[in-house]
Amino acid sequence: MNRRTLRFSLVTSMVALAAAGLLVTCGTAAVALRSYLLERTDEQLAAAAVLVRQRAATLTPEGPELRSVVSVTEYLIEYRRADGGTIRFESGSPLPADPLLDRADPAATRTQTVTGTSGERYRAIVVPVAGDARVLVGLPLAPIRNTLVRFTAIAALTGAVVLLLLTLLARWLVARRLRPLDEIGAAATAIAAGDLDRRAGAPPPGSAAARTEVGRLATAVDRMLTRIQAAMTARERSEQRMRAFVADASHELRTPVTSISGYLQLIRTGVIDLGRRPDVLRRIEEEAGRIGALVGDLLYLARLDAGPPARRVPVDLAALIRDAVADARAVEPDRPLTASVPETLTVTGDPDTLRQVLANLLGNVRAHTPPGTPARVSAVLSGDRVRVATRDEGPGMTAAEAAHAFERFWRAEGSRARSDGAGLGLAIVAEAVRAHHGETGVETAPGRGATVWFELPRS
Repeated sequence: MNRRTLRFSLVTSMVALAAAGLLVTCGTAAVALRSYLLERTDEQLAAAAVLVRQRAATLTPEGPELRSVVSVTEYLIEYRRADGGTIRFESGSPLPADPLLDRADPAATRTQTVTGTSGERYRAIVVPVAGDARVLVGLPLAPIRNTLVRFTAIAALTGAVVLLLLTLLARWLVARRLRPLDEIGAAATAIAAGDLDRRAGAPPPGSAAARTEVGRLATAVDRMLTRIQAAMTARERSEQRMRAFVADASHELRTPVTSISGYLQLIRTGVIDLGRRPDVLRRIEEEAGRIGALVGDLLYLARLDAGPPARRVPVDLAALIRDAVADARAVEPDRPLTASVPETLTVTGDPDTLRQVLANLLGNVRAHTPPGTPARVSAVLSGDRVRVATRDEGPGMTAAEAAHAFERFWRAEGSRARSDGAGLGLAIVAEAVRAHHGETGVETAPGRGATVWFELPRS
């Protein structure tokens, strides 16, 4: 339903309901007014009948006494003698052509409605008097009908004015209440045109407008737009990272592939003699191993990017740290390496992924510090989070270098660029920790070593 149709439907519905309410109210009032006027008329006729009965013995139909008994000139009075003769007294309205006594029910003891020969209607009561004589006292219903017609005309005119004013007020109120929908539509159009910063203009939280249906809709739309913008920004950033990732991976793979291809060509053409072939084969194996390690890291990162590890089990992180330190000592026995961890430290996570994180942290120490440089691994429990830190006493990094430490394929220049690694070790650490809803960071300064840490929730 478009905006115009919605507004039209709301306004017409409001006006139709108001018109129905006015119609019912006016109809009920007209019925009540008619009933009230008839009741008053019946009361007047009953009072006149009482007077007629009280003075029936003194009535002289040939004189004005009967009129004086009833006293009100609006009354129509008919007196029928026992011999059948009828005397009629004029009222404020013309007398009917024929006596109403001929049409009235003589046996009725209460007021009744009698219709004259010309269609005029009267409210009348028949009072028996001396002998077989009867007196009819009546009042015309034309004044009641005229009052009801006048009331209906006034009510119709007033209702029309009220409906007109209500229509104008309804249009204003509907336009005001639906203004947030216009803003939502404009925001959607602007976003479709590329303006991702546009919002629907949600009212302040906690305000009266925010509790209305339209206010809640505007708030929900703004939240949705914020999430859409964040998702699109993240997608764009992911695409940029993927392009950079592919370019860096291609660059890293090109060097060993070129070396292997060159050595094989030298062997095939016979440029290298038999005595030097063992060295060449060793170089080919080293480059092939480098390719294998790089491809393994790339596959591991791809799995982390595809989704967090599905396995979530209780893991003794302290035991994993002690095992990782023991493995690092076996690889480099001359390096002073210590661990400061509790006896047990249980977290929920994937043990293989956490083992890879610790191995990469200690591998980063070996790769970027001189041989024999001391290092220390610690684990501290703080509330519901665990902080693990690896501190070395190497050359450290500058603040600019530390800002790129967890980026893929980034390697520091100078004293820390001592290995032939591809720069994926800390990138894997960051992705694995992020998959466990944790955080990573670096604290370092030139000449003061580096502390690489990560925090994990215990559950």
